[in-house]
Amino acid sequence: MSLPVVLAGVAGLFVGSFLNVCIHRLPLRTSVVSPRSRCPACRTILPPIDLIPVFSYLWLRGRCRSCGVGIGLRYPLVELATAVAFGAAVARWGSSLAALQAAVFLSLLIVACLTDLQTGIIPNRVTVPGTIVGLALAAVGPASLVTAVLGVIAGGGTLLLLALISRGGMGGGDIKLGALMGAFLGWPHIGVALAVAFLAGGVAGMGLMAAQRKRRRDEITFGPFLGAGAVAALFWGASILLWYGGILRPS
Repeated sequence: MSLPVVLAGVAGLFVGSFLNVCIHRLPLRTSVVSPRSRCPACRTILPPIDLIPVFSYLWLRGRCRSCGVGIGLRYPLVELATAVAFGAAVARWGSSLAALQAAVFLSLLIVACLTDLQTGIIPNRVTVPGTIVGLALAAVGPASLVTAVLGVIAGGGTLLLLALISRGGMGGGDIKLGALMGAFLGWPHIGVALAVAFLAGGVAGMGLMAAQRKRRRDEITFGPFLGAGAVAALFWGASILLWYGGILRPS
């Protein structure tokens, strides 16, 4: 494992710590900058030693130093996931603008998917500025702004059309997340992301119904499936498109 990948992973741990703050505070519509982090149970301000990613969780055995209340496993998992995401981006694209673009995109996906899982809401404070950032990076990065704009139209437009057809079967947060994904992935990779998302969501839905945990009319949180599709398109989109083109090409 190269030094840049290791450094990216370490950076990801600390960014993941901030993403945890976003996941907790954005649904509450409070600032992600201030006040300082506190224990949700006893409201004690956490000292810097208790904010070291992953290490502090292990050192404290998953409990608050002051009151002993358990700390959710989500916190170290998000930090580790962000570290893996950053390391994978640098391993794939090297120390480049493309890797930075991927790291930003993956960070936004982590916040959007986790807030959707916890609250059923994908905050506008993630999707709207995230889409703008994606377009701005496309304008100066290896991808073209035209493909990014087409991606926004395809991603957001497809989900908007489905929402209209299903009369509410797709939420506004999903539509805006689709637009964000299109800004970063561009066209035609956004098509890969949506295809994977619908396939994964369909399989999961049938599995939940077979296990009698969901009924046909029950809603399924779709943000995480969009996130899974986005990751697949980001890292393997070109290969998937090439494979699919080979199937369609006459022998």
